[in-house]
Amino acid sequence: MKALDIAEHSRKKLLINIVIVLLFLAAMASAIVYFSHNEPNIKAEMMDNLANQFSRNATNAHWQWQAEGRPQMIMLVQYDNRGKERGRQPLRMAASGWPFVDNNSDSCETLWQGILYIPPRVDGFRVISEYYEDITDENTVSQRRCRYRVSTGPHFDYFINTGRVVNR
Repeated sequence: MKALDIAEHSRKKLLINIVIVLLFLAAMASAIVYFSHNEPNIKAEMMDNLANQFSRNATNAHWQWQAEGRPQMIMLVQYDNRGKERGRQPLRMAASGWPFVDNNSDSCETLWQGILYIPPRVDGFRVISEYYEDITDENTVSQRRCRYRVSTGPHFDYFINTGRVVNR
């Protein structure tokens, strides 16, 4: 009888160990799922910040253009977060009062560098600049825009005619 009690005790101990291991694995799997879904998307946050800065600088250029009597070019001065000048660059302005963009993607990339004064990179990835013109019919003004995007993922659009920036 004693051998039977020892075998039964060993079996119970084995079952308890298996249950503990399964509970531990379930907890680990839950933690992995939780943290993988709640991990911040660094590229998306960086693109949001750049979109906000782009919008702010385009608006500043627009009001500077107004204040200077609507010239064809302005000298856009860039400042860092502490208010120290980090650079200045001439910026061609359109008759609408927003930075000028030719009808091509290279002009959109030039605008990125003129407005943000940084190379088109986010977290080590190249920012792709694309030009789009949405024509609805002959009687309406076409919606011209530059799209700035990382190869896969976040992007924002700059509407050339209005200076509006839309995060996507």
